[in-house]
Amino acid sequence: MSEDKLKEFLSKITDSKNELPYYLNILVKPGKKLFDFKIKKLPSNIFKLTAHEDKSGWFVRSYHIPLDNLALTLDSKKKEVLRLLNEPKKVFNRDTREVLEEISRRYEEILQGSGTGKFNFKTSRFKKKKEFKMGVQKKGF
Repeated sequence: MSEDKLKEFLSKITDSKNELPYYLNILVKPGKKLFDFKIKKLPSNIFKLTAHEDKSGWFVRSYHIPLDNLALTLDSKKKEVLRLLNEPKKVFNRDTREVLEEISRRYEEILQGSGTGKFNFKTSRFKKKKEFKMGVQKKGF
């Protein structure tokens, strides 16, 4: 049920028939079986999508940023967009710059995403695995 709503939302923000501007998608964590999701609208038409899984609870799934906020067109190359996303100080829109700085602070750098879309990206923390510590560990009090 919620996966259908998610597909509907993503088709609305990327469909050329709608009057909405084109969006750039930054995936943080995809999630396996989504129970529910919330869409939070940040300033400058930026969307933050939080999702809920049965076991893990609420987490940030993705950010959706309009191309107009980054001063990009549909003809922009993926490498140029990626360079701009990893250097948020070059972005003129203040709200977008703050969101990109928050993403880079929390999830490290932004990488090229897999998929057919030209404007799909993912964070580097998305593909990291849990590190296990070996040896004797001190317990905190």
